[in-house]
Amino acid sequence: MLTKLAKLCYEGRDLHKFLETSMMAAELFAAPAKLTLPHPQIAIEYANYNFGEFLGGMLPGETPLFNDKQVIQPSELLHTLYVNIQTMYDLENYHQVLSVASFMEYIALKITKSSILVTKARISKALALVELGYINEAYRSYKRLLLLKNLPKYGNRESMYGERLDGALFNLP
Repeated sequence: MLTKLAKLCYEGRDLHKFLETSMMAAELFAAPAKLTLPHPQIAIEYANYNFGEFLGGMLPGETPLFNDKQVIQPSELLHTLYVNIQTMYDLENYHQVLSVASFMEYIALKITKSSILVTKARISKALALVELGYINEAYRSYKRLLLLKNLPKYGNRESMYGERLDGALFNLP
C-alpha cells in the first residue's frame, strides 16, 4: 500500500514524502526476515536468504499468507515489490534492494512459480551486489542464472528440438 501511495500520489509532487514512504515500505517488506532466527545481520546475507518460514502456514494454528485472494494477491504483491526495488535502486539504497529482491524471489519461486519473475529478482539482487562491492557473489548469482539453476518448472515444456536431440522423436521406418 505504501509503495502504491508513494508512486501514485507523491512521485513528482513531493520528493520528501516519496522518499520517506518508499523507504518505509522497503523496511516493512524486509521486516519478516528480522522476525525469524537466524535472521540476516548484514546486507550480503540476503543474497542466499529464504523467506519460507512465515509464508507456508507450517505452525499449528497458522494460516498461509495467500489463502484469502480477496485480501492479497501474489501478482499484485510481486508488482509492488518490483516497483519498490526500482525505487530503492534509483535512491542507491542497495542494501534494501537485496532484502526486497529476496522476498520477491521467494514469492515468485514458491507461490507463483514464475521463472521470469525469479530471473528479474535475481538480476536485481546481482546488480545490488555489484554496487555494494560483492563482485564474487554477483558473479555466482549470474552464473546460477545462466545455468538455469533452481528455476520453477511449472508451465515449461520441452521443445521439439530438445526432444529430437534426446531421440524422443526417433521413428523406425
